[in-house]
Amino acid sequence: MRVSLVPPLVLLAAFASADRLIDIPTARKIVYLDFRYEFRAQPFAGGAYEHYLGIGVGKAFELDLRNVVPMAGRPEGTFDFAYDYIAAIPGASPGISMGVQDAANVTQDGRRFYAVTTYREPLDVINGSVNTDVTIGVQTGSLTSPFVGFLLPFSKQFFLVGEDSGFRVSAGIELRPANNVSIRFVTRGSTTLLSLSASSRF
Repeated sequence: MRVSLVPPLVLLAAFASADRLIDIPTARKIVYLDFRYEFRAQPFAGGAYEHYLGIGVGKAFELDLRNVVPMAGRPEGTFDFAYDYIAAIPGASPGISMGVQDAANVTQDGRRFYAVTTYREPLDVINGSVNTDVTIGVQTGSLTSPFVGFLLPFSKQFFLVGEDSGFRVSAGIELRPANNVSIRFVTRGSTTLLSLSASSRF
């Protein structure tokens, strides 16, 4: 399964939430008719990289297509699927979601079924109010464990992101030069990743 023809989508504009934080799922569904594309890679020649396309399917479902290319390996296609049981209401109630990651069981982390909740709380920052997210969940499959993560804003354009996926601890910074575009620098376990993502509507 190849989704490497997707990069031109980054030229489109609108805003959509993401179903994953760094690797862990969240209860922030990509809404119906929205999509999100992300390209992330190790910043050196021959490093691993991944294409990701998340699509809002109907009012409560999300489908994420992934093309994973490991170092010195062949491309592998897989997908994630999520059911959004309850959407988060910032400052009032958390979102609840459940689903499967790496359904084809081809990534280093393997297939996992999960249930997750994400709390969204408005936070006053230097140039307005932005939601901060805290995600807590549990997974079973290739690994059975809890996981946790956060997205913490310092402004509307600068965020800290971190998680413990059960497999590894990851942390980094996120820059949002526009509402529909984000750039990340992340330390993922012992690996450094750079990513560019954008979102729009069909």
